[in-house]
Amino acid sequence: MRTRQKQRIVIGVLCSVIIGLAVGYAVLSQQLNIQGTGSITSDFSIVFTNIEEINQVPENGDYNDFDNGVLGSMGITTHDITTLQADVTNDHQIDLNVDMKKPGATGIYEITVENTGKLDGYISDITGLDEANASEPTDIRFMLFNFKENQKIRVGEEKKFILIVSWNEDATTIPQTNKSLTLDLTVTQYSEQEQDRPDIPEPSGKTDYAVGDEVYFDPVKGQRCYSDEAWTLDDKSRTCYKWNVIKASDSSKDTVELLLDHDLPGDTAWISLEDYKEAGGTEGVYNNNYGPITALKHLKNMTDSWNGVVTLTSADNVTRQNGSGGDYTIDYNGYKARLISGQEIADIAGNNEWTQGSGSIEGLPTWVYSNMAMNGISDIDVYEHFVYWTDSAHTWASGGAWSVFVGGIFDNNDVSNASGYGVRPVVRIMKSNL
Repeated sequence: MRTRQKQRIVIGVLCSVIIGLAVGYAVLSQQLNIQGTGSITSDFSIVFTNIEEINQVPENGDYNDFDNGVLGSMGITTHDITTLQADVTNDHQIDLNVDMKKPGATGIYEITVENTGKLDGYISDITGLDEANASEPTDIRFMLFNFKENQKIRVGEEKKFILIVSWNEDATTIPQTNKSLTLDLTVTQYSEQEQDRPDIPEPSGKTDYAVGDEVYFDPVKGQRCYSDEAWTLDDKSRTCYKWNVIKASDSSKDTVELLLDHDLPGDTAWISLEDYKEAGGTEGVYNNNYGPITALKHLKNMTDSWNGVVTLTSADNVTRQNGSGGDYTIDYNGYKARLISGQEIADIAGNNEWTQGSGSIEGLPTWVYSNMAMNGISDIDVYEHFVYWTDSAHTWASGGAWSVFVGGIFDNNDVSNASGYGVRPVVRIMKSNL
């Protein structure tokens, strides 16, 4: 009578994480010990709050994207695996026990770490994976995604990591072997200087703003923030954003209008065929008659939860010409952000005679097109595009709308394009919040 060997990998964490794998055909024991160092007090608490199996690597979410991050793992799915246990058993311990059925089996888990204390700190380092993966059996591998040394984690903040467990699909046998893995998590408090720094910078008191002036504002927290904590391509988890003033504003005005220095996550068409047809258009004469419906939906969805920005009203509605000689009206009532207009882009470029029928315009300052993809569609991700839309259509190209290219060219594009096309919001902020 043939018997089916099962291999289980049990990864245990002393004072941090225990993760175990039960693998078909053999039994493997894995011990993960994550130990915290630094000044640990009742006010300093960085803990595990959740672990759960997920079906596939998410396309977006509250993840950092370091090196081969989640975006580098697209297409991987959970299959041929049974999760027997996945629990946070105490603040610094996770128990994971799975049963992998055959070579090629894969399990994906989302792990959440949260700062539940009263002091900000760092997740300084996690070590041990390289050593474990180099030991036998090497056909079973553990991959921790979205981790980077010295990640800041503020009070109330979460960090999410992806753990992928995979069995090499070309494997033929796995010996019955006990295997241990030790992961060391080093956490440290902020320095005394950092702890003393207030969460919200003092108001600048500035009342006069010139086009291109830099401003740092966090629309999630709804407050001014420090420039050294701003969003970067290397750390997209930050919500302190850099903005630039798009219109000069003197002391007679209470607000200032700002353009974000990077695009919002996700690709979008100016108007998709689906939205075009729903608005009353017919597929055979696809054009820009109805305005940037799809881009506006995306803009609203991505900014609806923002705080500290001035919510727009019907007084902010605009009317633009379309390619058929008619008009479309954009209703911004209730929006937290808007799209920049073609005329505003032309003004920034110093071409005040621009019309919607003119050719492309060059000469935009770098801040208007910063953080855009340079190497084509294959190299972009959810935060990088090589084109972003304005709210203005072309008057003589019935299927065209005006957009900003990487490199600073302002030109006409096909309204139905979505891949590599995004939106860059304009917001209105009270000067007293800056």
